[in-house]
Amino acid sequence: MIEHIETAQAIAAGGVTGGKLLGSVGAGGLAIGLTTVMVAGIKEPKKGGKVRRKLAPTEAAITGVAAGTCYMAAGSIWTAGGDLSDAFASVFTGGAFGTAGMGSVSLMLAALLYFREMRPGFAAFTGVLAAGVWAQAGGIWGLPESLILTTAGALGAA
Repeated sequence: MIEHIETAQAIAAGGVTGGKLLGSVGAGGLAIGLTTVMVAGIKEPKKGGKVRRKLAPTEAAITGVAAGTCYMAAGSIWTAGGDLSDAFASVFTGGAFGTAGMGSVSLMLAALLYFREMRPGFAAFTGVLAAGVWAQAGGIWGLPESLILTTAGALGAA
């Protein structure tokens, strides 16, 4: 066991500067990368074109949640995702459906992502929407955001 730890420390000291796996990416750079993955992974090719790898609906939803979280962390031009989540949540929390909070909207989005088989594009969009709502809801719904931002920090986004 000790040799594995020493080997990992030697690798980390030699090639990974400052403990950041991807160097200095930044939250905006990670948002650009994840958006590229979503667009390239869900877009159908033109006639005669080939797709090397297409995202499954579950993969697209997870990528959407990760991208939405990075949008909120990056700020700047990426705030549109948060604004969209706010507008969506206000439909249900505005009183038209009785007393409904952000937790209920979070539960609805989680159920939609889990129980419905969606096309990859709609799954990615729903994931981006869910990321903003879950971040605002707090509680257990904040766990995906915390996990994504911790991982992003290890990758060099923070």
